[in-house]
Amino acid sequence: MKQYLLTFVIALIIGFFLNYFFINQYDDYKGIKVSNIGEELFFIQYGVFSSIKSMEENTISLENYIYNTIEDKYHVYVGITKEESIANKIVEYYKKLGYETIIKKYSVTNKKFIDELKKYDDVIKDTTDNTAISSITSQVLTKYEEVVISGG
Repeated sequence: MKQYLLTFVIALIIGFFLNYFFINQYDDYKGIKVSNIGEELFFIQYGVFSSIKSMEENTISLENYIYNTIEDKYHVYVGITKEESIANKIVEYYKKLGYETIIKKYSVTNKKFIDELKKYDDVIKDTTDNTAISSITSQVLTKYEEVVISGG
């Protein structure tokens, strides 16, 4: 009986330390902390700014954007999509307007937003019209603010 008790206690101690190790690895995650589990989306990033004033001054010419604060820096995004090909299309659209952007990947779990995003992606995938691209990316950002950020 003592053999089983000792084995059980050792298994509990090992389990505790492994659990502690795995949970602590997520404390250093840098990015939009929506959840550890979710669907990976492509965010088109316009820039990173050190202050809100600097961000506002540098985004005055943008029609629509969202931002996230990570380590006291303001990360500005001008588009969100599920597909890399569409992300590249949005990057090219902004490049034609004279803006340099990059693509970042973040995990999002809000099913309502992801379902809406699929509909927008279907429309933007089939268009080359810059006005339509601008309108759709603006609607996606507005929907993200409404559903994910505000929790609506």
